[in-house]
Amino acid sequence: MNHTLLGAANRSDTGVSDIWHLRIELRFVTIDKAPELRWVKMARVPDKNANPTSDRKSSTRRYARYRTELPLIVKVLGQEGYVRVHGRCFEVAENGLGAVITSEFRPGEMVSLEFSFPDVSEVQVIRAVVRHRMGFLHGFEFINPLPEQREYIRAYCRTLQPA
Repeated sequence: MNHTLLGAANRSDTGVSDIWHLRIELRFVTIDKAPELRWVKMARVPDKNANPTSDRKSSTRRYARYRTELPLIVKVLGQEGYVRVHGRCFEVAENGLGAVITSEFRPGEMVSLEFSFPDVSEVQVIRAVVRHRMGFLHGFEFINPLPEQREYIRAYCRTLQPA
């Protein structure tokens, strides 16, 4: 099963919005006799037909974004208890992250994000709110991360290329 999502990336170095497609490949796999949707591949591809000078509003961000590729688990409270949804983080900033998730969450919804940074042994668990959604593409804002988590995020961002 292949899905193509259209998104917009604001480049902080030029202030111009780039239009791109996000191509993801998902497959159902069986884990412990239960089917589960898993990531196979994800790639960002420029959209040659898009007009980068369109009327999209450019915004000034409080924190720079950085490109990354991290597996991610989003936990949300459902009717039957907590639901774990797998995804891929493709951008991170000091105050949040952008990810492709195999489910669609509503803006304003509270979630728990679980992910690991390279060279950090412990899994980071941070509460977040969904600020943006377009299809499977989500933007999350961290809610009160611990001081040591903030420092892990800052240190990790310093090792990455700006988005």
